[in-house]
Amino acid sequence: MTFQDEIAAFFASYVAAFARRDADALSELWEPVGLFPSPTGNFALPREAFRDHCVTLMDFYRKQGVVQPLGELRSAVELFPNVAQARMTYRMRGEGDALVAEWDHVYILRRSDRWRVSLTIADGEMAAWAARGAQL
Repeated sequence: MTFQDEIAAFFASYVAAFARRDADALSELWEPVGLFPSPTGNFALPREAFRDHCVTLMDFYRKQGVVQPLGELRSAVELFPNVAQARMTYRMRGEGDALVAEWDHVYILRRSDRWRVSLTIADGEMAAWAARGAQL
C-alpha cells in the first residue's frame, strides 16, 4: 500500500467512526496524548479525556443538525519517515443533504504500530461554527 493509500484509508476509518458516533474507535486513532494548538491557547488531552471530548463533540454536531459527516483528504505529505501532515476538508450534512458547516482541518500523524494523530489544528472548525453563531 502506498503512503497516500495508507493516509486515505486512515481518514476513511476516522470519518466512519465519527459517522457511527463511535468515540472509542475514534480515540484509538490518536496517540496516547493528543496536542491541540488553538487561537485561545494550546492544550493536550490524554486519550481517555479525548474520548470524552469526542462524545461531547458528537453530541454538539447532532444538536447543530448534522446527520452525515463527510471528509475529503485534500493533501498528505510524509514530512519524515513515519511522520505525516494531512489536510482534510469536512462537510457536515443535515436533513435533505443540506450543508450545515464546512471547514479544513490540519493533522500531524505518526506511525508506530499504525498511523495515529499526534496533533490537530482546528481553527477552521472553530471559525465555521462561530460563523453560525454556535460555540464549539
